Amino acid sequence: MKLAIIGASPGQYYLCKKAREMNIETICFAWEKGAVCKDMVDRFYPVSITEEEEILRICMQEKIDGIVSNASDKTSELVAFIAEAMNLHGTKRSVIKATRDKTYTREISQHVEGLTPIRYYNYKDGSPRFLPCVVKPVPGAGKRGVSFVNTVVEFRQAVRYAEAEPHEAILIEDFIEGREVSVETISFEGRHHVIQITDKQTTGAPHFLELAHHQPSTVNPKVRDNILNTIPRLLSAVGFENGATHTELKIDSQDHIYLIEINARGGGDEISNQLVELSTGYDYVRGMIEVALGIFRVPTITENHCSGVYYLCEQTACRLPFFRAAKGKPWLVEMTMDLDNFHLTAAARNRDRNGYLIYRSDHRITDFIDNE
Repeated sequence: MKLAIIGASPGQYYLCKKAREMNIETICFAWEKGAVCKDMVDRFYPVSITEEEEILRICMQEKIDGIVSNASDKTSELVAFIAEAMNLHGTKRSVIKATRDKTYTREISQHVEGLTPIRYYNYKDGSPRFLPCVVKPVPGAGKRGVSFVNTVVEFRQAVRYAEAEPHEAILIEDFIEGREVSVETISFEGRHHVIQITDKQTTGAPHFLELAHHQPSTVNPKVRDNILNTIPRLLSAVGFENGATHTELKIDSQDHIYLIEINARGGGDEISNQLVELSTGYDYVRGMIEVALGIFRVPTITENHCSGVYYLCEQTACRLPFFRAAKGKPWLVEMTMDLDNFHLTAAARNRDRNGYLIYRSDHRITDFIDNE
C-alpha cells in the first residue's frame, strides 16, 4: 500500500517512523527547508502545501491508497481535499473548515446533549456586551490571539491582540471557571472511539499558555462517563467521519461540561504522538495510518499508566530543579533541554516554549523533586 504524508516537520516524525515500521510505501510533500522527515520516506516532493492542485496531480499519478497528517491545522484541510478528490478515507473539507470556525462549533454545541451552552456573539464594534469574557479570533488554534478580560480597557487591548492573527471574525464568549481537559479520539466511517482524556495545566488568564498535560485525567467517574457519551454525539453533529480529533473542554465545579474547541487532528504537545500510547498501550499513530488506508481496527486499551509532558520557559523556571533531578529516573521518556546550555524566554504563545520532558509511570509525576 502507498501512503501520502503531508508535512515533514517534527510533528510528522512519528507518522513517517510508524509507516516505515509497517512496511508501507510513503511519499511526502513539504518545503525542503526544515523538512526533518525528508529522509524517512520513500519519495520526498519539495512542494509547498499551498500548491494543492499540484499535490493532487502527483498523488493521482502515484496512485496513493491513503493520505494523512497529524497535529497540524495547516495540513488538515489539504488532507481532506486530496482524500475527497480521490475518494479515499477522510473527512470532507467543508467539515474540517467548519470545525475551525469557533462561531459555528459554538452554535452546534448549544444543541448537543451533555454540553452546557455558553453565551457568545461575534464582535463588530463598541464595548463588550458582558464581562468578564474571552476574546478569540475565528478561526484559530493553539491559543493564538486568545485573551481573558475583566474590564473595557482590557477588552479593547484583547480585540487588537486577536485582530493581529489571521481571522475572519472575532468571537466573544463567557469565561467559564473550571478545569481544562482535552479528549483524544479516533473515528472511522462515522464511528467515534474516545481513547483518552487529558488534564491540561495552563498559565490561566489572560492568554492560557499551556504548561503541562497529564493522562489519564482525574475527572470523577460521572464526568468521565458523560464525556465518553457526549464527544461521539458532538463529532457526529459536525459531520466528522475519519481520522483523529482533539477536543478541548472545560468542567466547572458543578460538573457541567462546556466545549472550548474541536481540533480535526491529533493533539499537539506530544499528546497524540507519544502520550496516548504511553498511557493506554494503544498505538494511536498507527491507528491514524490504518484509518487513512481503510484498514482500521477497533482500538483496544491494553495498559493503564500515567503519562505527561512538562514545558520549560521563563514562566516555569521554578521547574529547573525538577528537570535536573529527572535525569536517570526510570519514568523519564524524553527530555529536549540541554540543562548545561540553555536560555529561558518569556512565552506568549505555545510555540515560544523552550523545551519539555515526557514521563511514563504507574502514578502521576509531579513537578517537584521526586526521588522515586
